[in-house]
Amino acid sequence: MKVGFIGLGGIGKPMAINIAKSGFELTVTDLREQPLKELAGYGAQVVANPREVSEVSDIVLASLPSNSASEVVALAPDGVLAGAKSGDIYVELSTISPEVVHSIARKASDKGVAMLDAPVSGGLDQRNEGTLSIMVGGDAKTVAKAMPVLKAFGDKIFHAGENGAGASVKLVNNMLAGINMIATMEALVLGVKAGLTVQTLKEVISASSGSNKVFEGLVDKISLHSPEPYHGQTANQGLHTIGKDVRLANEMAQNLSVPLLLGSTALQPFLAGLANDWADKEYWVIMEFFEQLTDVRVRPREFIVSEDKKR
Repeated sequence: MKVGFIGLGGIGKPMAINIAKSGFELTVTDLREQPLKELAGYGAQVVANPREVSEVSDIVLASLPSNSASEVVALAPDGVLAGAKSGDIYVELSTISPEVVHSIARKASDKGVAMLDAPVSGGLDQRNEGTLSIMVGGDAKTVAKAMPVLKAFGDKIFHAGENGAGASVKLVNNMLAGINMIATMEALVLGVKAGLTVQTLKEVISASSGSNKVFEGLVDKISLHSPEPYHGQTANQGLHTIGKDVRLANEMAQNLSVPLLLGSTALQPFLAGLANDWADKEYWVIMEFFEQLTDVRVRPREFIVSEDKKR
């Protein structure tokens, strides 16, 4: 099976590398030169645009940052569907709206191309190790055909239902994660303001009913890791990505007339961070807002990113 991959960012690149390592004949494209050079080092063929990827592939996967990017890559004159053949498979790995999934799936079906929406979940270790969770929406026969490729970068693969189901469950998951992120930041600020150390809060809560995976991971990120990406690198869990996912979950709820008392509130700090031009930083940069609101310092001073560091 000839595989194509589009979008070699912080999530897409390790997935593409694991596909190449699994022995598939791989063709890739991206807007940036450096990740293309890296993939060429793993034996991938590099081409100029998504149409050229799909022309030489049986299955094409795309990992992209937004609804609009997914629509352009799939539907533009040099997009995937322009070069795809009847019987091909298009896998949308991006976290996007179910409505966009349905729109692309309909147009793909008109060309005889089967589509899967298959967003992924997992941290940097899972990306590099090829052990991501994958939430798939689409026809069961198509899922079965795509499974060998999906297994190259995922070890927990869930068939959630028809097209749009993968996108929907990913948005629900990421909204819940976003709520937990904000709750963790508020808890740390409250505890430190009350005279507790971050280490005490971590030890007690990790062994108690308030613990969850987000809490356990985020406390160390806030305490030990700057929200500034390493020089020349993109953020592993960028504010723009997390904020976008929580926003899309809220939009999905609006479309379904579902009130989100916590989900809508959790969105606000992410929006504030985006308004402060922190989109390309790691998402825990928004801890700075909670510190400013309460006049308390939770993080090391060197992790402050605002221009005013006098506080």
